[in-house]
Amino acid sequence: MGTNKSHYTQKMTLENPRLKKSKMDEIEEFHPSVSSVQKSKEILTSIVIPLYNEENSIKEVINRIPNHRSYEIIVVDDGSTDTSVKKVQEITDREIKIIKHEKNQGYGAALLSGFKHATGDIIVTIDSDGQHNPEDIPNLIKPIISDQADFVVGSRYFGKCHYKVPFYTRIGEYFVRICLKFLFRKEVCNNQSGFRSFSSNSLKIFKNMRHTTFGFCTETLFEAAYNKLRISEVPINVNIRKYGKSHIHIFKILIAISFCILTYFVKRFRLNRFISDYFLAKLKNQITTLLRKFT
Repeated sequence: MGTNKSHYTQKMTLENPRLKKSKMDEIEEFHPSVSSVQKSKEILTSIVIPLYNEENSIKEVINRIPNHRSYEIIVVDDGSTDTSVKKVQEITDREIKIIKHEKNQGYGAALLSGFKHATGDIIVTIDSDGQHNPEDIPNLIKPIISDQADFVVGSRYFGKCHYKVPFYTRIGEYFVRICLKFLFRKEVCNNQSGFRSFSSNSLKIFKNMRHTTFGFCTETLFEAAYNKLRISEVPINVNIRKYGKSHIHIFKILIAISFCILTYFVKRFRLNRFISDYFLAKLKNQITTLLRKFT
């Protein structure tokens, strides 16, 4: 993972005079499962949003997140070259932390930067392209609040998906699903979903991520399973992308996921004495170089 060359924090006014409901009313509506004792402790949820050239959607995503003190919004700009950051700065009715990468470092690197600045008891990751609905956050954090899970994945297969999922995506997710079940007896259908939540106590498993670009979603899931975290999958609604295009490269993510699975196969069956991390990294680089000649 690359290091942050610089970052800055933008703090805006928290109070919104247009809001008539009390803070506790808002917390109760957005956290229907929280007991009065838990509410009194003011459970804080940090919402981390990786941002890369999503100037047409980022503002709407943030505005749809309820505005009260139980939610901390952290936007990590991963070297955007459009007006994405400016759109965030135009939001003046809430406090927003903006972490800025001078150069694009990748999806995983952006999330890891956000995690370092998160102070919440629960961490939520949501994409900035508008495909995820912030209104689904209560379902995403409910299993953690009720102490039924440590790591929660939002699933379009359990909820609703308003577009046709590409065939290669479904095949890839099925492959990851089978491998995860074989290695750790965990089953997650929508394992590439970026709409997730986990307890802040789980942050320690992200200290040594190998994949900070492609493969990050897979690696964090396998790392959670390897560390015996309780993993749950809940329904979400997924929208078709209205603006821009996906930055995913099929061959690169295929290589990353394959080597991620191989790495955890080695760890699961304690084959480290026979297959070193150095060997795996060298093999991955050789295959990547070979594929570049044909793509």
